[in-house]
Amino acid sequence: MSFTVLIAEDDPAMRRVLKKIAEEDGRLRVVGEAGNGTEALALFEKLRPRIVFVDIDLPLKDGVSLARDIFAREPRTHFVFITASDDYREAAFEVYACDYLVKPFRLERLRQTLTRLADVLAGSAGDYRAGPDLSVSAGGPAGDTLFLLRTDSRTAVLDRKEILFVTREGRQTVVYHVHGRLETGDNLKTLADKLGGYPFFRTHKGFIVNLRMVREIVPAGRGTYELIMAHTNRRPLMTARKFREMERVLAAGKNTDTVI
Repeated sequence: MSFTVLIAEDDPAMRRVLKKIAEEDGRLRVVGEAGNGTEALALFEKLRPRIVFVDIDLPLKDGVSLARDIFAREPRTHFVFITASDDYREAAFEVYACDYLVKPFRLERLRQTLTRLADVLAGSAGDYRAGPDLSVSAGGPAGDTLFLLRTDSRTAVLDRKEILFVTREGRQTVVYHVHGRLETGDNLKTLADKLGGYPFFRTHKGFIVNLRMVREIVPAGRGTYELIMAHTNRRPLMTARKFREMERVLAAGKNTDTVI
């Protein structure tokens, strides 16, 4: 079985490099190449590749906009960003990019990324979108895992199921859980990676929420919503864009093991 790849890159020489490296792994097959974002989106609609290489600085439609458009159509798409700038890393990981490679990059790094992607698609490796495997078995049913959280003076052990939401308060990241709150020096991106996929969802630039703990979603004006949570009177925020993203992904049935 082969997994299809689309390359969206305006530099023909870089396209050749990406195609050569991708096809070194016999499980990957490049089915389309595009030199601008508009062409790339049209090819995606036609070919529906599993993996898309995205250059940020594409003509006509930039790589971030392209990735968001593709993600809206097919959230299961795997993205590898190739760029000369480190400025768009957060935007790339909004669509759960597998990797973000800043030119010049080592070809071995690219090979490792593609090998991992092929392993994920083949089912022989856990999905990178579930975050790094930093949990330990809780000895209960499948999915009952413990989450290790570094605080200033100790390491706390939390059950993922008991985490309500994560937010920034001043210079600290705060994890609210059913028994209280804990502060950590980790940023939201780091915790999002550790927490992994569903039911954890980045509802807003300042919040990661356990959707299983949400009881109501209430309009709050100016394109935002307040989330009424179980076990707390605090109300995390959700943007209108994130609300639509959540609706799309859940409607597609990706509410079990896919990061949203």
